[in-house]
Amino acid sequence: MESDPKALSLELSRDAREARELQRKLSALGKDKLSVIRQLREINPELSSIVSKISELKAARDRETASVKELKARRQEANDAVKAIGPELKSALDAKEDAISGLSRAKGGKGRKPASRLYSEMEALEMRIITEPMPFSKEKELMDVIREKRKQLEAVKAFSEAMKSHRELFSKFSELRKQSYAIHSEVQKHAAESQKFHEELMAAVARVRELRQKKKAVVGQLGKVKGEYASAGSALQQRLGEVSEAKKQLEAVSATRKKETEEKKEQELTEKLKSGKKLTARDLIALQGS
Repeated sequence: MESDPKALSLELSRDAREARELQRKLSALGKDKLSVIRQLREINPELSSIVSKISELKAARDRETASVKELKARRQEANDAVKAIGPELKSALDAKEDAISGLSRAKGGKGRKPASRLYSEMEALEMRIITEPMPFSKEKELMDVIREKRKQLEAVKAFSEAMKSHRELFSKFSELRKQSYAIHSEVQKHAAESQKFHEELMAAVARVRELRQKKKAVVGQLGKVKGEYASAGSALQQRLGEVSEAKKQLEAVSATRKKETEEKKEQELTEKLKSGKKLTARDLIALQGS
């Protein structure tokens, strides 16, 4: 059964309209795909940069943490030394107080004389005993004075030694305390740096999680758009094939109709010639064309 040209024309018009709609859809999907790809290209460099920064921050934080650990050990050593020297310092202080008391108890304790002065006085008294004739009572009196000065001299020596020992221990104690304070200050400094790097690291990690979630969504969106783009492209190709086929059918029907019309017209002209009827100019042109 011969196809109806009008029906074929309507079908061709419909297929062409649907093909144009599919082309517009394909074009829009292409723009969407490019937009999603641009988003992905924006995410990837930032993600790579932050991942690299995370490695740097972690290394910096670990360095500061290691410094804090080392400094804490040194601070503990200094504190232990301070604690260890405490009893010695207390003993030296007690010895110093005892020496001061002993010095005060000795005769002439008030306005005590230096050891060199006591030595000189003792030598002078001993020389008098040796060189000067004197009664036994006077010699005994001078010997008592010499013994008293010797006690003072011993008290002065004990005081000097106690003072020296206390001074040396206190100096050592003060130096250890200074070291402890200085190390403690360094601990706080490095701990603050470690905390700062840690906070920056946590912020970077949070940003990486955010970007990865965003990338996951964009990749999913890209997959969806690609699927729709491929589906629309396939549908367009199918519709274009139908348009081409409808064109061929319409052209074939039109050619057949034209040929039939020409053959019919030729037959009419031939019958007109056979019957001896006069041909018009239009008939001649149609006959020439056929």
